[in-house]
Amino acid sequence: MKLLETIKSTLPASFRVDAGPVLVALSGGADSVCLLLALREMGFSVEALHCNFELRGTESDADEAFCRRLCRAQGIPLTVRHFRTQSYARRQGISIEMAARDLRYDWFLEEVRKRRAQAVCVAHHRDDSIETMLLNLVRGTGLRGLTGMRVQREMEGGVTVLRPLLNVTRAEIEAWLTERGKTWVTDSTNLQTEASQRNLIRLRLLPLIEKMNARAREGLAETASRLSEAEQLYQQAVELNRERVLTPDGHIDIAALKTTPAPQTMLHEILHPLGFNTEQVREIFEGLDGEPGRLWRSESHRLLRDRERLLLEPLAPTALSHSTAQSQEWVLPLEGLFEGPDRLRLIIRRQAVDARFEIPRDRATVCFDLEKLQLPLVLRATREGDRFQPFGMAGTRLVSDFLTDQKLSLFEKERQLVVLSSEHIAWVVGRRAAAGFEVDESTRHVMTITVLS
Repeated sequence: MKLLETIKSTLPASFRVDAGPVLVALSGGADSVCLLLALREMGFSVEALHCNFELRGTESDADEAFCRRLCRAQGIPLTVRHFRTQSYARRQGISIEMAARDLRYDWFLEEVRKRRAQAVCVAHHRDDSIETMLLNLVRGTGLRGLTGMRVQREMEGGVTVLRPLLNVTRAEIEAWLTERGKTWVTDSTNLQTEASQRNLIRLRLLPLIEKMNARAREGLAETASRLSEAEQLYQQAVELNRERVLTPDGHIDIAALKTTPAPQTMLHEILHPLGFNTEQVREIFEGLDGEPGRLWRSESHRLLRDRERLLLEPLAPTALSHSTAQSQEWVLPLEGLFEGPDRLRLIIRRQAVDARFEIPRDRATVCFDLEKLQLPLVLRATREGDRFQPFGMAGTRLVSDFLTDQKLSLFEKERQLVVLSSEHIAWVVGRRAAAGFEVDESTRHVMTITVLS
């Protein structure tokens, strides 16, 4: 009964016998057989899910047959799914272990939704959590990686994954099954040290540690528990500092970052969820006092070392990308509203000049002598080598140099648009009109273009 009491104390209060069916991942091993039978003994309505990954030939089929016999004898509904795991791993370019995990959890989530189950339960136990802790320690990890596994995990779509056996040892599981005369199957690959790093830890490293301290597993589990509590305090500190370090538009204030108690750790907490690895974070941190312009990329974001900030930008095409902008042009209407790239909205007006006319003075509006333009005007992004003569200045300048003087970042430069009259830049949008198109004493008609906020 102790095992059932341990499970009951481990489960969250929201996980109730009367709250709907429970799906159990059943491999046929001792841990999953124990989980299935223990939850049913506790009164839960259980259904079993078995994955045949087709990786061990007849042994995989024997595991499936065992699960069918067990569930038939116990009157427990069972659903079996076969996966071509090796083919999937090759297509995705990932390891067999990762492929099996992805396939398994994708299917579990699908079944939870279909059956309106309150959760899917997996049979990880305390020894698995200890192995995960050591595996993360060997690979290199932060505080979170040293806390082992978590009892509850919320997946996509509000689906809950539970580990009810997380405070139960492997020895307790096998003893509980033996008392009840229940059998189980053993995956032969779990006995091979060369099969995985986890096996090496379980079969070689932990026994060596236990020679130093017979209660090493208990000590490691207790340490993971204390670290889990410490990690909650750590996350509170991270969130408080995140509010100080991030600007309202989501960039990183370098001066504020440097005043945090552990700036490199804080930088890691901000950037790692965005796909930046530990080595990149180290390089970025070491470059905080360097020259602006250094650029880093993850799979989902890019980061720019600007003057006083680290600028973050998603790679998703939510805005006009530089590569797209380089190949696109938009012809502006002769009059009316124009809705362009990156949510740009322009209002274009033409009118005769009379005694009441006044040239607009705000930077969001440009005013041209209509007769000096070659219509239609064309809008595009800046390109390498673009030159123009800023109004009020002698000679031409590279647009890139002008934008640098305006203290624009690389990201802002990439998104900067210009309006062309024939081949000549007439306006660096929102920043400066070009000479040669200005209104003077002889102007009879004007065209004004205003950027709408």
